[in-house]
Amino acid sequence: MIKRSIRLVGISVLMLLAAMIGLRFGSVHVSADAIIYNGSAPRYTTPATYDYQPGLQRGAYIAINGELSNSGGTSRQTLIDARKWNAAGRPDISAHLYLKNNNPIGGESISLGQLLRFPKDFNSAAPFVPDGDSINIAKLTGDTNGISVQNAYWPSNLQVVGRLAPQKSVDVSVPLKYDGSAPITTGQYFQVRENNWQWNGNQANYDGTSIYFRFGVPMDEKTYPDFMNGQYLVTYKDKDGYYRQATDVQTSMPQFDLANDIEIDNVDKGFGTNDGNTLYTNATYRVLGDKQTAANGQKFWDMLQTRGYVPVWRNNQLLTFESFTAGYPGASNPSNPDYFKYMKDILSHNGIGGINWQVVKVLVADNATVNRGAKWNPLDHVTLYDPKQENNSSAAEIPVTKDNVKVTSDNGHINADGTLDTRTPGVYNVTYTYQAVYSDSVKRTISKTIQVTVPGNANNGGGSSSNGSSGNNGSNAGNGNSSWNPSTPTKGDGTGLPNYAAIKGSAVYATKKIYLYKHATFKKSQRTAVYPKAKRTQRPMFVVIGHDRSNGGALRYKVRDVNHGKKTAGKVGYITANRKHVVNVYYKASKKNQTVTVINKNGVHVYKTKDLTGKVKTYKKGAHFKAKRLVRHNLTTRYELKNGNYVTANKKLVIQGNY
Repeated sequence: MIKRSIRLVGISVLMLLAAMIGLRFGSVHVSADAIIYNGSAPRYTTPATYDYQPGLQRGAYIAINGELSNSGGTSRQTLIDARKWNAAGRPDISAHLYLKNNNPIGGESISLGQLLRFPKDFNSAAPFVPDGDSINIAKLTGDTNGISVQNAYWPSNLQVVGRLAPQKSVDVSVPLKYDGSAPITTGQYFQVRENNWQWNGNQANYDGTSIYFRFGVPMDEKTYPDFMNGQYLVTYKDKDGYYRQATDVQTSMPQFDLANDIEIDNVDKGFGTNDGNTLYTNATYRVLGDKQTAANGQKFWDMLQTRGYVPVWRNNQLLTFESFTAGYPGASNPSNPDYFKYMKDILSHNGIGGINWQVVKVLVADNATVNRGAKWNPLDHVTLYDPKQENNSSAAEIPVTKDNVKVTSDNGHINADGTLDTRTPGVYNVTYTYQAVYSDSVKRTISKTIQVTVPGNANNGGGSSSNGSSGNNGSNAGNGNSSWNPSTPTKGDGTGLPNYAAIKGSAVYATKKIYLYKHATFKKSQRTAVYPKAKRTQRPMFVVIGHDRSNGGALRYKVRDVNHGKKTAGKVGYITANRKHVVNVYYKASKKNQTVTVINKNGVHVYKTKDLTGKVKTYKKGAHFKAKRLVRHNLTTRYELKNGNYVTANKKLVIQGNY
């Protein structure tokens, strides 16, 4: 779920009314002259009770010209139709407190001390105040014998005192006027509350109930921009947090269907309730993925999960619905337009409607062409992202292994070593499957199927392939060998990586001046970035995402720039794999009881675990420590101390030896 970053900012009720000329309201199903709207369900009237005093029923509510709001004691709010309130001359809004002794006849009477609190008690700028002295204008109805009101501890409060007999009730009301001290905006809530002085830890407040009311303008769902007919846009977040269209599944997205897909909630009744077609400004509406059917006939989530995507995981729940706030047409602006820079020209264009579905991209793989007889391991051609992380950043990547990603083919053969049998020409379906475990009770099976084409020509011994995710393109045919991408080093026999080479997914940095190139065969005209020689703590760092060779056979790293805060951050290209210029960021070897010196200006932390959680203390710059041994953690290394704690082995932060 995302709370769409579009909000009504500084739009007053009067401005909205002035802007309403020409706006249709034909489908708003409310009484023609009703000012108060409580939602499509019947008005909520159930009184609340205290745990320590169950006999006393109570509730706060408001009234306008005899119309009653929902009662406090629930999350449900009440809405005031700004248009009709203005047309009626902005009548007073009466704050009410209802009290009843629900003890049986013959039971105990109850001593009252309830406060009726007005909006200014919660917001000093609230423009609603008692229409006179609250004591003098308070109205008591019902069983008022022995019941009275008095000033409370603040001028904006009123206290009801006396003893209430069993099965007797009393209602206290105070009219509140709009004093004009501040404009009223449609996104603003005002509170009327009743409470006593018994502290309630669950509420983090004195025990009581509140009714929240706000002003809104009804809109026509048939002309509301978000509800434009068309396909839902589907996006995921890239490494920088921007929304990117998931073009590989866009054509299978459902068409907008108001009656089936949308749940409108004007007064915050909560998930599972619906106000039908009645839509007010600043209402919440939800898009229900579980009810949708994809364009290809699959259930919506089945379609996405068989193409490598899952719902967003947030606040310990899998969000199979999207939640939005209904902004006023023409009056709302993105709170951060740059955040949506890749969406603004897609929504409401070319058959796509006005609503975006955010999903998480978990499995990334592209169709490939492999020469007949070539050795091709599917696990070398897939990227796995943490399904609990919303951004596809390098930090969210999970190393791919045969244990976490399963590979199958329904029309081909996967050899015992995990490679695809490419001896026979054909087009083979290769399916990657990953089990996402969010909690003991929440799991999702995610899969992604690609087509691997083995052409009919004879094997030339080259063992090459092309891959849609490669940095090479048609204009650079022959500038490298994108299938030559082993995941682990082997002996330097011409068929694999040399032992010194960094493996896919690991971090490297440059010790001398280097360039980033578009292709594996370096040309001066194809340089995309330069990295000057820098001191150890500031050396440029990269993540290896693949390997290639130049036309002359020189080993290259295909990398992603991870120098956060630099203009080059995020760039992808090729750098040299020459050990004189590029080496691993993490130490790969260490002698027993190695002395290590901290060189990072901010020091380094000591942790309880090798995944660097549970901080114990910090070594300052210049400090020395003894490392019992070097241990591996995924594609990085840590120093294990004699006491069992751990410190990073990142060469930009520490150096082996006494310095």
